[in-house]
Amino acid sequence: MRRREVWLCCVCWTLVTGRVLGAEAAAPPLEKAGWRLTFHDEFDRPQLNDMYWYPAYRSGRKEYFKRIGHKSRWVDHNAHYVIEDGVLKLRIDEKLPFRPDKGTPCVSCIQTSDHRFGATTREYQILDKFAQKYGWFEIRCRCPRGEGLLSAFWLHQHDPTKQEYTPEGRRKKVGDGVVEIDIIEQQGRHIGDAGSTVDLNVHFTKEAHYRPKVPIDISKEFHVWAMEWQEGQVDWYLDGKVVKTYKGPTPQEKMFVLMALFQYSGWIGQIDPKMTYPSDFEIDYVRVYARDRE
Repeated sequence: MRRREVWLCCVCWTLVTGRVLGAEAAAPPLEKAGWRLTFHDEFDRPQLNDMYWYPAYRSGRKEYFKRIGHKSRWVDHNAHYVIEDGVLKLRIDEKLPFRPDKGTPCVSCIQTSDHRFGATTREYQILDKFAQKYGWFEIRCRCPRGEGLLSAFWLHQHDPTKQEYTPEGRRKKVGDGVVEIDIIEQQGRHIGDAGSTVDLNVHFTKEAHYRPKVPIDISKEFHVWAMEWQEGQVDWYLDGKVVKTYKGPTPQEKMFVLMALFQYSGWIGQIDPKMTYPSDFEIDYVRVYARDRE
């Protein structure tokens, strides 16, 4: 009798919420009460929209590093991707992005801003296609499994002089100021049948480095990750529920959107020599909103 009561309760909860724990999260409607849509891409065309995206990983920084003799980790910054059935797949294959062998670090990335330095770092051009201060940033995606893989949905400072490297090429440290918000970082080695561990960060603060475990395998189904950024606070969401809240310093200028799939050996583990290719970070959509103050 007790078992039957528990079963009935589960059925009722499912009927009310429309979801089973671990099931794929349905795409919410585009309209969001209390918010104004400022940017979105549903990837419903066969080509990447060049009005929205730069298909490369921070090429302005790559050019600058080359100038000052700072070696870049990446042989090729150009993105490798396909769009199929309304889903963008940031892809790492055996030979693309271009690299000498499968063990060489690589990245497939698209972003909404870039920059170019002039003769000095005091002379620069910001190439914004989209950047925003504060708001709601959302993605519906599926992340790949595999050691040495990292799926990322970030916000970065659009001003190149306020990013994580100084003009001399020194990487900033904790306490040097807030330059980046990680809406989600997913190490492919931290995805399992019983759950997945994600990285949520506000760089470079002392407290805002979280690694919560969620009770889903995020490589099997699509799920909705979101982040609300306001002055002095960041809230991270998974499928509409708060995962973590940070209160403290937040960026003071607008930031651009970056989505990427990385493969390298380092803090995310070692590249698996037996990895099955292609590896895809699958993105159904990305949406950004601002508070409707009117």
